Amino acid sequence: MKLLRVFLISMLGFSALAQTAPKCEDSFKVFEGKYLTKEYNDAYDLLADLRKRCPKVSENLYNYAEVILKYKIEVATLPDEKKPFIAELVSVYNEQLLNYPASKGAVNKIQLQYDYKLINDAEAYKALDAAFVKNRKSFTDYNVLLTYYNLFFEEYKAGKGITDDQYFDKYGEITAQVLSAQAEIAREKEALLKKAENQSMTDIERQFIADADINIDGLENVNEVIFSQSRDYVSCDKLDAYYAKNYDAHKADYIWVEAMVNALYAKKCFKSEVLQKGALALDSIKHSKESVYKLGMLALKKGDVDAGIKYLDQSANLEKDFSQKAKIYYEIVNASKNKDKALAKKYIFKTIEVDPNKVEVYLVLSEMYANMSSKSECKLNDFERKVLNYLAIDTAKKAASVAKYKVASDEAVKRYSKNLPTKAEAKVLGKKKGDVITFGCWVNESVTLPNL
Repeated sequence: MKLLRVFLISMLGFSALAQTAPKCEDSFKVFEGKYLTKEYNDAYDLLADLRKRCPKVSENLYNYAEVILKYKIEVATLPDEKKPFIAELVSVYNEQLLNYPASKGAVNKIQLQYDYKLINDAEAYKALDAAFVKNRKSFTDYNVLLTYYNLFFEEYKAGKGITDDQYFDKYGEITAQVLSAQAEIAREKEALLKKAENQSMTDIERQFIADADINIDGLENVNEVIFSQSRDYVSCDKLDAYYAKNYDAHKADYIWVEAMVNALYAKKCFKSEVLQKGALALDSIKHSKESVYKLGMLALKKGDVDAGIKYLDQSANLEKDFSQKAKIYYEIVNASKNKDKALAKKYIFKTIEVDPNKVEVYLVLSEMYANMSSKSECKLNDFERKVLNYLAIDTAKKAASVAKYKVASDEAVKRYSKNLPTKAEAKVLGKKKGDVITFGCWVNESVTLPNL
């Protein structure tokens, strides 16, 4: 009976304690509220308890903790004041990795330790290399990818056992991951923008959209650094020879082929036959806006404008982001403006339709109006060709609606104004103010003559 009484008392005590301790979900909501309103010091006060009691309440516990602790590190003025927060953030990354093994905790921890010189170059490279092999998809932060490549490149240059073939493999893998990370951010942004059409978004989702282009540009900068640093070590001839030699052995490996295509494409090795072969293979396996875009650009680089436009149009049809769709249409405009002006004009208006701010296409169209290649084009006489400058001026002025194109718009207007018809020229042909000049051909517009 005594033992039973002790047991009951202890159980009652445990039950009372459980009732007084707030639920993890409730505690996390309070913490999240402080985080979202940027009350980082108040949120920090709640962090230790949540990490201890509720380590798996949400992965955002660790994502928020990272931002909060980076803030604490940043506002600390002395190195000794920063140290405890740095150590705490390392612990947070360890806990994140323990509770969410697929997270980016491992690579973020290594970057933090490297930034604050808690590990040396060799240790950082070894740790990042192991993490890259284990979970390449976790490398989405441009700082981490740049650090990894720089450390790898220094190891290679120093002759520390990395062969040329191993260098080309890693070069391809890292550049492929950069492009993959960009595509993933773009896809996530696209999905959130689509969600926003019918549903309200969280503050975190809105912040992701706001940061998306910055992160994509940061990743693009990583590619530029890689190409710049490797210029003396990697040439199109070397890459082409390496990939051609190894293609048959790896052609069934989608990731390897993707890395090869991205490496050759990013290096602008457009004459490479194995690049063309790989690009076609990727599209046949996984038809996507990215795969047909590459095929389109490769076709254009080879001078096959018709095929290039066909592929680019397919890519635009698959693209859901209006600004990206407009960029692809603009590629088509530039590809067709000297060969098929009617087609170019069609895509100029498609560009504006999906992105009204893409007003640089008006400058292209105005140039097309003003620069008829010869008297035989559209069978115009000299007077009619000069009248087209009125249309060119009106079109160029539309580009001024976006501030950064105003200077180019004004310069174009001045240039075209010098080539307007004179009153004497109009008189010879019996033309006067108010007469309508109608253009057929690809122009398909009319101009009412002003007072000459």
